[in-house]
Amino acid sequence: MTTSGAVFPDCQGVPVADPDNNHNEEADNVDRGNSPAMPLPAPMGRDDFRCISKQGFGDGWNHYAHCMAWFEDHLYVGTSRAILAMIKVNDPPPALNHWPINSPDDVYDIDRRAHIWQYNPREETWRQVFISPMVKGRTDEIVARDIGYRGIAVYQGPSDSKPCLYVCTWSSSKGQPPIIMRSEDGLTFEELPRPSWGEFVNTFRTLVPYKGCLFTTPTGSTAGYGKAQECVGGAPVIYVCRDPMSGEWLEASLPGFDDPNNLTTFEMHTYNGYLYAGTINAEEGYQIWKTDASGEPPFQWKKVVTQGAYRGKLNEIAVSMCELDGLLYVGSGIVNGGYHRLAKVGPAAGEIIRLHPDDSWDLVIGNPRLTPDGLKYPLGHMGPGFDNFFNGYIWRMFVHEGVMYVGTFKWTVLMPFIPLEKWPDAAQLLVEIRGVDDLVSQNAGFDLWRTSDGVHWDPITRTGFENGYNWGVRTMASTPYGLFIGTANPFGPEVAAKTENGWQYQPNPRGGAEVWLGIPREN
Repeated sequence: MTTSGAVFPDCQGVPVADPDNNHNEEADNVDRGNSPAMPLPAPMGRDDFRCISKQGFGDGWNHYAHCMAWFEDHLYVGTSRAILAMIKVNDPPPALNHWPINSPDDVYDIDRRAHIWQYNPREETWRQVFISPMVKGRTDEIVARDIGYRGIAVYQGPSDSKPCLYVCTWSSSKGQPPIIMRSEDGLTFEELPRPSWGEFVNTFRTLVPYKGCLFTTPTGSTAGYGKAQECVGGAPVIYVCRDPMSGEWLEASLPGFDDPNNLTTFEMHTYNGYLYAGTINAEEGYQIWKTDASGEPPFQWKKVVTQGAYRGKLNEIAVSMCELDGLLYVGSGIVNGGYHRLAKVGPAAGEIIRLHPDDSWDLVIGNPRLTPDGLKYPLGHMGPGFDNFFNGYIWRMFVHEGVMYVGTFKWTVLMPFIPLEKWPDAAQLLVEIRGVDDLVSQNAGFDLWRTSDGVHWDPITRTGFENGYNWGVRTMASTPYGLFIGTANPFGPEVAAKTENGWQYQPNPRGGAEVWLGIPREN
């Protein structure tokens, strides 16, 4: 929403850390006493992680633990509902031999009300603190107002007496445009005035505090946009607001940064005194822009990476961002986990680059290539997807106690359902060598890697913590009590299993989102 002649003061002041983005200063102060003389704990391995919530908090339709925040000594997790059931009704739906889960033809037959859960780490207990209300939608039908919560941040605006929890919502195609919610205590959530996001916007992916302002961007659209899928919005604009209580959100950027090929601004992060933003670009590859948010919006932005870091459209999206030791790491991917059907991009695995304060960049994980700045060779000595073709996204990055943890989206679990003739050549070759059953049993489930310097990498799990249905690391949070990881697992409540009598749906005890907690073991 723009306001003609509005005077917008420069974003300024001390921002509250965004707990869903990267770094938790409070956790550092508690764990180490804020003393540089104290050694960092050893990096965590597989045995340091344990599952503290499974099967979608007891409801297999909670497919994604979509966002996390550490707020007033508790963990908050927002869920998104019935993801595979929603994809099933896409037009056209993915061409699969058999649908992986038991879901109705009408997704509105499912209870799609998204949840917010609170975890008390001292008592090790979960509590549902919010569930979406039912409202009259665009078609006058009664529908869930929110089918997911994708972005969350702790922020203090001019109308807030203290830092509050802000949550952005995801609405269905029949619902009203999305909103921002606010909570002072983590128990009561109020709906803020709905800005004029646009008729077709239905979701936002991230909320980022920067210089005393809150930034967000649409990343999804309802019907009306031929290129729209669940990751691609029809309004490629970044919005900014000083006081979300007012509902006055202004355009912080030109649409697509004045490039029509930028379909969406997908990810944002603060680094080196600037706000960085990464786009989806199915024609040339992602772009990365930065601003210091001075003056009135729309602000001046500078392009610092173009053409998918010269890999082209195989680096379609800047999916994730994270700062480690003064460098900004960027993970890439392709819409829908490695293959953008409508734009015919991919399949391919994601890469990682890192930016320096002077806007130069290194290739960390990916394919070697010539660029205008010379040859780029992966510092981590691994190709795209950590040498795994099925890692379609580098989905989440997070720093905890001086170590960066990187989680992927991996689509191996879908292989039994994909017609063989539609598989890419690399996948067909693997099948000829190993077979589908072996590939799925040994390779399904996300990867989780760690690094302290971006050069030396160690895997923590390559099988989704031994659950092949955990196809992605969707969110993380660094806290004084450890590193929390929320998974994307849309294979519940019932999953398809191939039996002697053909495909049958069976209850899935490993389906639905999970939450894991990593705490270094005492030596």
